Amino acid sequence: MKGLVAENRQLVIKRDLNMPQVGEGEVLVQVKSTTINLIDLEFAKGKYDLFLKLARNNYTVKTGIEFSGLVATDGHTFKKGDRVFGYVNLLKSDKTHQEFVSVNEQYIAKIPANLSFSHAAALPLGALTSYVALNELVNLTSNSKVLIIGASGGLGVYAIQIAKRAGAHVTALTGDEHLQFLKSLGADDVIDYHASPLESLKDKYDVVLDLSNTKLYKQVKHLLVSDGVFIPAEPNKHFLSFVMNAFRKRKTKYLYVDKGDSAKLTQIANWVAQGEIQTCIDSEFLFEDYQSAISRFLQKGRRGRVVLNFE
Repeated sequence: MKGLVAENRQLVIKRDLNMPQVGEGEVLVQVKSTTINLIDLEFAKGKYDLFLKLARNNYTVKTGIEFSGLVATDGHTFKKGDRVFGYVNLLKSDKTHQEFVSVNEQYIAKIPANLSFSHAAALPLGALTSYVALNELVNLTSNSKVLIIGASGGLGVYAIQIAKRAGAHVTALTGDEHLQFLKSLGADDVIDYHASPLESLKDKYDVVLDLSNTKLYKQVKHLLVSDGVFIPAEPNKHFLSFVMNAFRKRKTKYLYVDKGDSAKLTQIANWVAQGEIQTCIDSEFLFEDYQSAISRFLQKGRRGRVVLNFE
């Protein structure tokens, strides 16, 4: 079996990997498509080695967190041959940059009939994280105003659609090359951050969702209504802001989605099947061409996910 392994802080293909062992509550899945994410590159460079050690994660393949594929062994819920997609546990699971992965059945859902493997692989992490942020951390209504920073990336393209589905007025902050694209996804207003930097914006929002992982509460405070909510995609940078929640009406919410959720992924799949949400792929590469995929991921101007296909 082939897969990507981190050696000297770089990813290399190995072709003699052992097949994963299937544990209780798991199924073996033949991976058809997977994706490149920032955290994959951080795992490869050893940024989370201590966390993996504490989680007793001794798996050889440490990169790849979302995927689609064919179930290869019967489980309690899923059967051999089922087309599934999902998001493995960030720290405790086997990873998906390999031909087969053993995954908990609670982390996966069936792929809609109208969706390819590559498009299904581009869905779970971004859509599920956006679902939690905008359906569970806040209560959006038709009167809600939402600002999404980093709106053209792998999370933002779903956050726009999920916020619109809830009836909110959505403003997307992005580069000028994405203006029409994000409007096509449903954004009511699209702002070019080059022409109108964040600090120059005057409107007030009920929710500011930062998917760029670059903003602090103090940088968005002027954009929030008196009881507005700031949701950063990387909560580890915002400890002080969480502490200060006790002393102010404006809040910073904790967003952390570290694994798939079968029920929520099934709901998302239903929305896709009904045409209420569309998947977004920036580019596709064969697994063997993973270096080109990484290079594309590191370029500016991406729209959605960079996908790796095994076939």
